[in-house]
Amino acid sequence: MYKIFENIAYEELHRGKTFEIEGIEFDSRKIKENFVFVAMMGSVVDGHNFIQKAIDSGAKMVIVEKKVNVEDYKDYENVTFIFVENVRKKLGVIASNYYDYPQNKIKIIGITGTNGKTTSSYILENILEKTSRIGTTGNRILDEEFPTVNTTPESLELIKLIDESVKKGAEYFIMEVSSHALEIGRVDMLEFDSAIFTNLTQDHLDFHKTMENYFRAKKKIFKMLRKDALGVVNIDDEHGKIIYDEDNSKYLSVSIKDKNANFYGEIIEYTNDGMKIKIVAKGIEEVLDINLVGEYNLYNVLGCVASIVSLGINVEFIVEKLKHMSSVPGRFETIKNNLGARIVVDFAHTDDGLLNVGETLKDITENRVITVFGAGGDRDHDKRPKMAKAAVKFSDFIILTSDNPRTENPTDILNQIKEGLKEINFSKDKYMIIEDREEAIKYAIENVLSKGDSLLIAGKGHETYQIIGKEKKHFDDREMARKYCK
Repeated sequence: MYKIFENIAYEELHRGKTFEIEGIEFDSRKIKENFVFVAMMGSVVDGHNFIQKAIDSGAKMVIVEKKVNVEDYKDYENVTFIFVENVRKKLGVIASNYYDYPQNKIKIIGITGTNGKTTSSYILENILEKTSRIGTTGNRILDEEFPTVNTTPESLELIKLIDESVKKGAEYFIMEVSSHALEIGRVDMLEFDSAIFTNLTQDHLDFHKTMENYFRAKKKIFKMLRKDALGVVNIDDEHGKIIYDEDNSKYLSVSIKDKNANFYGEIIEYTNDGMKIKIVAKGIEEVLDINLVGEYNLYNVLGCVASIVSLGINVEFIVEKLKHMSSVPGRFETIKNNLGARIVVDFAHTDDGLLNVGETLKDITENRVITVFGAGGDRDHDKRPKMAKAAVKFSDFIILTSDNPRTENPTDILNQIKEGLKEINFSKDKYMIIEDREEAIKYAIENVLSKGDSLLIAGKGHETYQIIGKEKKHFDDREMARKYCK
């Protein structure tokens, strides 16, 4: 019965009757007969409050991280209670023991960084065959899609997804690895066959508090590489350069500035559908057209090429796949219209992400760039004025609006963004505030946008919801843009 605790320190608080484990869950609503219930203390909900519910649903073992009084629970005599200190950090090993370490039966590619994770995962899955993918836009095993809550799921869910991937015949498991997951131990039980570092700019300081802590969390992924596996690092990013210089024998470098990098790239020209690029790698030079736009996307392409080459696949095969790859949902996604203007929806939600997309858009726009954006509530407050200052660098007109205000007052968020405009004395006739996001998009299209202009609707990208208070409502920037283009 206790095979699941191999390599885990635990204390038996009470031994119930012997049973065969049928499943493990930390959500009491999913508990069935002969399941193990893991009670974890979360930031919002304490799983220990649902122990009785789990027992009533058939749990025969309860793993706790607080030394509960076993006799407080009805039918406790039949239930085994196990104490594991800080169980969230150990849950990945418990799950791996139960599912027989499926992570060792598939190649795992991890992508970390502030921006570019989702696009990189999309590029990887379009080049590689028989893949599973998890990340911001959802989880997928071969051709089957699943919704997602976190960029990187809890370790138990992650092991389940890997196990299912192995059983269905997937050969590669592509995952976005968030700084939160690295910091709190959701991926501690994994070893990566390849790990990509895209870049690092300010984000998530509500959680990490300082940029140094944020950087330290991101770097942890490289300590989790399998023996002889190589990391992939963008050396044009200052933090990437620090990682690479610590021991360049462990990494493949990518750059669009340094021709001596292991993987070097150039944008030759922008096209109607994307851009023509040059990739130089392993002594091979390739020129190709791709359906992506911007220097930031060239970095993503180079990182993915380097990662796949490190897995033993040749450059020529990769290039052929890139030529036929479609654009990425919610990332510089263009909305077809009859207005003679370019309308772009993008997930950019940091100052750096906004600047990357906006400056690219400015380069290919005949007339003005109009930008609609906001900032999420209950998140990093410091980046709000910085996003405004970034938008000014490429925008001729700005409309500030709500993003996902969550439990914050939307007006307060907008005022904090506006502070960035006031600090640099951005002209009051070049921006306005429309709190309602649909109204902001409508106004931009019907009253501001002209032929030859570009409109950037930033912040939500692929998302199909808006979180107001604690309620998640259907909302899609792309749907709204199409609605008012008509």
